[in-house]
Amino acid sequence: MDNGEVIPGLDEGWTFAGARVTEWGSGFLVAILIQEMFLSSPARTMPIFLGILIGTTFGLVRLRKAFPDEERGVANFFMVILGISPPGIPAPAAIQPVWSGVPVKKLEEKKEYHQLHLSELFDEEEGDESEPQF
Repeated sequence: MDNGEVIPGLDEGWTFAGARVTEWGSGFLVAILIQEMFLSSPARTMPIFLGILIGTTFGLVRLRKAFPDEERGVANFFMVILGISPPGIPAPAAIQPVWSGVPVKKLEEKKEYHQLHLSELFDEEEGDESEPQF
């Protein structure tokens, strides 16, 4: 019987303190690697180890929650950093070479758009539905 109500968090995976298992595992591995490479004995540096573990884990949680489509957003973010085009997203245009839906605020004067005086053909105001003047 479905009355149309949605139970929040029903299809979410298991978390502990808001972090998923992969985030806790990544935090643990980063803490182990830093412990082995840069710190002395684990008995003396346990507070630093725990700080790295918790900091890395919740840093990954914060990064994941910064994107609306959590896992895909993080994957696309790291692919762009590595110089790989994310799958299913077209390459950015030369006029706006960023992976974002943010509109361009102002173009440089040396762009062809200004050199060909195309700005005179189109209205500069957003929301004006009038036809361009030719």
